[in-house]
Amino acid sequence: MTAVEIIHLELGRLHTMLDRSLDGLSTEQLHAVPGNHPRANTIAWVLWHVVRTEDNVVRFVLQNRRAPVWTDGGYAEKLGLPPIAQGTGMSSEDAHELRIKDVDLFRAYMRAVWASTDDFVAKTDAATLGKTITVKPLGEMPGIRALAQVCASHGMLHFGEIELARTLVGARPVAGV
Repeated sequence: MTAVEIIHLELGRLHTMLDRSLDGLSTEQLHAVPGNHPRANTIAWVLWHVVRTEDNVVRFVLQNRRAPVWTDGGYAEKLGLPPIAQGTGMSSEDAHELRIKDVDLFRAYMRAVWASTDDFVAKTDAATLGKTITVKPLGEMPGIRALAQVCASHGMLHFGEIELARTLVGARPVAGV
């Protein structure tokens, strides 16, 4: 198995878990601050952040400034969310105010990003992913590292955060279900 195949497999697993992380949540649970801790992230914010980050990295960074699914689909306007931001550097107060008002539409956006990523990874050769790109604020790295670190590992880290948040807001974890 190649590195690209492993990353592709892990991204698929991550996408399934993130998609399922919305299951069974009430609007209140989705937007609750876990444990009422002032620096804890809501499930809504974490999901939005992870999906927006992957969308930006895969489309805008790895595909030479191709418009993200977010932009192409007009999701910022449809969902009433920031048009450019993806949450990196956002204050806790601003993050706590973020609301996903239409979960079905947001899920459609997530699935469109997953499909776009899947298509890109399936059709891109190792040489292309070996080229150096810049991921702000992390700096220069090969494209394959961006997929592994920024999309897969970063996404898994945040999925763990979602699992804990689900428990703290009174929902069951979804991993292994």
